[in-house]
Amino acid sequence: MKRPSITLSFFSVFLFLCSFTFPAWEPDVLVKREKTILSGTVITSGTDQPIAYASIGVLNGSEGTISDEKGNFSFSIPTEKLGEMVRISAIGYEAKEVKIASLLRARTPDNKLTISLNAKPVQLAEVDVHLKKWKTKKLGGDAGPVTMVHHNFAIAQRPLHENLGHEMGILIKNGQKTAFLNKLNFCLTMNKYDLVKFRVNVYSIKGNLPFQNLAPKDIYVTVENQKRGWMTVDLEPYGIYAEDDFVVSLEWIDCLPKKEALTLTISGALPGFHTTYHKDASQAKWEKLTPLGMGMNVEVQRQN
Repeated sequence: MKRPSITLSFFSVFLFLCSFTFPAWEPDVLVKREKTILSGTVITSGTDQPIAYASIGVLNGSEGTISDEKGNFSFSIPTEKLGEMVRISAIGYEAKEVKIASLLRARTPDNKLTISLNAKPVQLAEVDVHLKKWKTKKLGGDAGPVTMVHHNFAIAQRPLHENLGHEMGILIKNGQKTAFLNKLNFCLTMNKYDLVKFRVNVYSIKGNLPFQNLAPKDIYVTVENQKRGWMTVDLEPYGIYAEDDFVVSLEWIDCLPKKEALTLTISGALPGFHTTYHKDASQAKWEKLTPLGMGMNVEVQRQN
């Protein structure tokens, strides 16, 4: 199983700056495996309307990607996984799970594949906000730009487009209180892209892992000109309420240039005082990164 890439740097007693990088473990570095390329377009059922930034990948696997603005996608699947399922999902649509073999048979003679998803209305949670006192509070991690630990979105052994869908999040301990999400703050420590695009996701929790997305629609964040440091995202327009602990995350969905996987990191802390999570592909399983902290927090309004 692949692990997230983490970089640590610190001053020794001789004031010598040392850096150690631990790349994600790649089991097929020494053994070259045969792979099949699965590519196509994701559209809305009954139309030719492409679905931008849909998540597509091997169910619970480390192979996957994100569709581009025109709904196009491409990623490789090892031969030994051709008997498994691919899952395709997007906010506002019913997720679909299809056998890889069925998708391969559905390709046209020129290897074109179209996958359609049914639109699904998003039902907002009903929250009684009357006659209640609210207090603003910041919850989450505060690891800033000067840190010894960096969580890396990019796995160098992969093609760039197969890094898209890589996601990192932090547990927000809200308790059994109703909270309205005002802002998300996160700190990028290294960024080699002229443009990088993230999707903000907010999840309920089941079995101590992120479960269902609470966001009513896609929340996109664009960072330009290799900007680093603290960034703030206004969440108020999305009307997101949480009534228990939840997870907020950043999912890497696009970037420029698109030639190779460049350095893209978010600040961390060791030891960490918050539970953090990692998912190395769009349909992969979530994993805990405890005891590593993360430079990510939310400002909320909560009931007293």
